[in-house]
Amino acid sequence: MGRESRRASQVLTVVAGVALSTALGVFFYIKTDLATAVPDPSRFAGLHFFNPAPLMRVVEVVRALQTDPEVVRGLVTFTAEIGKDPVVVKDRPGFLVNRLLMPYLNDVIQAYDDELASADDIDTAVRLGLGHRLGPLELLDLIGLDVHRHATSSAYEATLDPRFAPPPLLAQMVAAGRHGVKNGRGFRTPEEDSR
Repeated sequence: MGRESRRASQVLTVVAGVALSTALGVFFYIKTDLATAVPDPSRFAGLHFFNPAPLMRVVEVVRALQTDPEVVRGLVTFTAEIGKDPVVVKDRPGFLVNRLLMPYLNDVIQAYDDELASADDIDTAVRLGLGHRLGPLELLDLIGLDVHRHATSSAYEATLDPRFAPPPLLAQMVAAGRHGVKNGRGFRTPEEDSR
């Protein structure tokens, strides 16, 4: 665990106090590793809120290897009390939702790069054919192409699972400064076909 992670854990431990669990919503760090930096690892767990947090109901309650089941129950109760739907997940790279989402989005990027369809047609097909509220390229632009690249790179490094390896087009787009909605340059912009 890096110095920044250890420091964040120390700060959270001080803020949370001895009687409370330390819940950290950091996607890229394994909670089991972070738990080793706090005085009582059995009281450490993660909460993963989805973006945008005020609109998204699901929250992953991430139990580290050392997490006491009572702490998990407390976080499930807390999450429900703030109007969210808790899902308890094991401590693995990407947790549950992103572990399923990252390979899917990587496949979409590769399909786009292989010119199976335009960005509009890919998004329309998924919205209408699968009933998703957003098309996958719209979602990538919202998440941020740089964020998706970092997430997939981190998951790939942690697992060596080729499903998480960022597609070459993603790396090229990020290197070219195309980050999606945050800078107006992504898959769903007028520059779309200027690969």
